Amino acid sequence: MKSILLGAAVALVAGNSAMAAEYELKMSLMFPPTHFITTRAMEPWAKMIEEKTGGRVHFTIFSAGSALGDATKQFDQVRTGVVDVAVSIPAIPRGRHPRTTLMELPFTIKTSAAGTKALMELYDKYLKADYPGAVMLNMTITEPSAVHTRNPITDLDQLKGVRTRAPTPSVTAMLNAIGATPVGMPPTQIYESAERGVIDGNVMPWGPVGAFKIYEIFKNHLNARIDAVAMYTLMNENRYKSLPPDIRKVIDDSRPFLVDIWTKLWKETDDAAIETARKAGNKIVDLKDARREEWRAKMKPVVDQYIEEQSKTVPNSREIYDAMVTTLKKYE
Repeated sequence: MKSILLGAAVALVAGNSAMAAEYELKMSLMFPPTHFITTRAMEPWAKMIEEKTGGRVHFTIFSAGSALGDATKQFDQVRTGVVDVAVSIPAIPRGRHPRTTLMELPFTIKTSAAGTKALMELYDKYLKADYPGAVMLNMTITEPSAVHTRNPITDLDQLKGVRTRAPTPSVTAMLNAIGATPVGMPPTQIYESAERGVIDGNVMPWGPVGAFKIYEIFKNHLNARIDAVAMYTLMNENRYKSLPPDIRKVIDDSRPFLVDIWTKLWKETDDAAIETARKAGNKIVDLKDARREEWRAKMKPVVDQYIEEQSKTVPNSREIYDAMVTTLKKYE
């Protein structure tokens, strides 16, 4: 009975603390409550802000499956103030953040650590126009993707004729150039589509392969380090400006925490998924650096064509991409 009463008292104090917060902030995520992005990044970040503001700030998190967790609506929700903070990926919906997604072009990045630092460095000069009405708290990018297939392959040219799930328009163009048959679909549909034989391959970073258990269906993996997926943490600009200077400073000072946690998590979750696939008896082949460079050269016309297309709506697309490549070299 004493334990029950003590638990109730603790819950009451916690509830009163949340109710007593001066600033109630809503955060929406495109990820489920159990996803590592929720549990190991955004929940700890929110708790840190709450603690460092002495409880004056309190976050309520809306995850995937909730009314505010739709991946296609994250940016619009934060821009219009429906939520105060949003976490999502610039590639959804397609074409909304054309400057940022240039870094997702095939064979552009080698590591998440370099890509994350480069995105943050380039944001003010080149990428800010992608996010009107919002304050960027953090940008990051995954480790580059592998190819996961039903049948064994040791090189990308063996994807010819293979129905392969493509995550982005640029990867679709790359697969077309190789002679594969690209199929677009969200990550949540991959497992079932593979089971039904709709697709026989998938281009995806290792982390989601582990999270969605894709290794159970596609038991062959080529670590080709093709493309990566960018992600943002945004805050509504008006809401940010309405906060007192000391609270804004706490939020500003939290940026290094986000950069560090993402760099760590992308590598950790990739390594964990690779180890799980190995223990399941899957075959994993690493594409040699020299061969990757050959593929990068082969895909240059695809990249150039994509940038030329983007230049119709973002005239300095070539300048942005070249700045990305130059900045990445500083950190690789």
